[in-house]
Amino acid sequence: MSLSTRVLALVVLTLAVPACKKAGSTAPGGGKGLTVEESDKKRAAAQQDAKARTLVGLANEDLSKGRWVSARERAKRALEAEPNNADAFAVLGAANWRAGDYDGSTKAFKEALELDAKNFGAAVGLGRNYQAAGDHKSAIALQDTILAADPNQFDPLVTKLWSYYAMADADNAVKTLDTLFKQVEGDNPLRPLLLAHAAFMRPLEGKGELIKVEGVKGSSDLQVDPNQGIKHAGGTVGGEFTRIVFFELREEARIHKALADQLKLKPLGKITPIGGAETNVVLIPEIKFGDLKLTNVPAIVDDLTPYTVGEVPGVVLGRQVMNKIGAITFDFPNASLELTAAAPTAAPAGASEAPLLLIDMHILLVPVTTLSIDGSEFKFYAWLGGSYGSALAIARKEFLKSGHLPRELEQLDDPTNGLKMVFIEKVKVGDTPVNGGLGGLVLANTPPDAGLGQIVEGSSFELGGYINYPLLRTMKVTYALAKGKVYLAAKAK
Repeated sequence: MSLSTRVLALVVLTLAVPACKKAGSTAPGGGKGLTVEESDKKRAAAQQDAKARTLVGLANEDLSKGRWVSARERAKRALEAEPNNADAFAVLGAANWRAGDYDGSTKAFKEALELDAKNFGAAVGLGRNYQAAGDHKSAIALQDTILAADPNQFDPLVTKLWSYYAMADADNAVKTLDTLFKQVEGDNPLRPLLLAHAAFMRPLEGKGELIKVEGVKGSSDLQVDPNQGIKHAGGTVGGEFTRIVFFELREEARIHKALADQLKLKPLGKITPIGGAETNVVLIPEIKFGDLKLTNVPAIVDDLTPYTVGEVPGVVLGRQVMNKIGAITFDFPNASLELTAAAPTAAPAGASEAPLLLIDMHILLVPVTTLSIDGSEFKFYAWLGGSYGSALAIARKEFLKSGHLPRELEQLDDPTNGLKMVFIEKVKVGDTPVNGGLGGLVLANTPPDAGLGQIVEGSSFELGGYINYPLLRTMKVTYALAKGKVYLAAKAK
């Protein structure tokens, strides 16, 4: 079992975002002095309004039961009846998110907010979408529009907390946590996670700017562990050379206990991570990659032997750190790493741009981008960096929607695990064509596998498969997490 799969198994919390909260009601009655034609129009409008509200209510019930196809169809019917129904757009946004349609979800939420700037479901839902694309400032600002009327609303507050945590903004995170704890009952399933977040952030309050990037550019070697797909490079931590893992699946940085002891890092506080034992929170004074330096990096002291890459790494960098670096280029064919303080303003020469989302389950983060196969115009999101041994692993539904026929999957190569080996002639990661045909797997079960099933359960976002490291190792991949972009260049023949 790969490290990412073991981490995924810890995900036990399902966090649902409400599609809409308010239920406005208008019941136009007759009025004195109306003509028959005016009365008929008023009655017809009232009937359409009632129909739309009924459909929105039914769509919300569908969403609560995981029936996103029906929810999406009912939301569309509601908009046919009443094109300016903000709640219908909010439900459509939530249904599109559940379908793995990020663009459609974002568009629908924005349309809801254009009609009703304080639509609760749209504001919370679009905030989550912004967070997935790394735009945490916009996510926070959007929640503030809802909190202006009532500063103690739970969902907007917890949405703000996720962004403050991702940004390593300890001062604002602690203030938000203090407000949330006044509302969270002891049996709330979020309480253990909030307690862990508080334990990490409270010792960092008042410690100044965290994760400061100094310098313009730095470089190092790059290696990928062949068994687990872990990316790692050489760097210095507090003056000590060590291997440093880039692991965007985690939020916080971690430092190996032996290295923390060697550097005599002062414990700032105690934390019990979800699924872990009590340990210390520390500040790493300096991490260097050539001429690029990271200072004041908060980290959890941990046993990093599960991340062993020929040797036990000294540090694992998660999203909090990677989000602060403008661009991280993993040049897999040339085994080199480059870090820049500034994000690219356009795709580098020879590369194309694609979306890079981090699907956040608050214990595990999943990096995803778009994938299309065999010349199909149908694009779907896939886990960027899966650990299957094949180049790609694609869910049955996405394989069929890409133009393949059911009879191709009649005889499975591994019926127990629902696997079919296939040859995929054409592949595009984002808009980047990959040279030559590739071997792949079709995941024919429902859910396709345990990993994708838990992602749907934990984030309500459906993925269509995995872009595995055997394929990624043939590409030059640049992360710009704060921009929600990845730049891809395929290795020349």
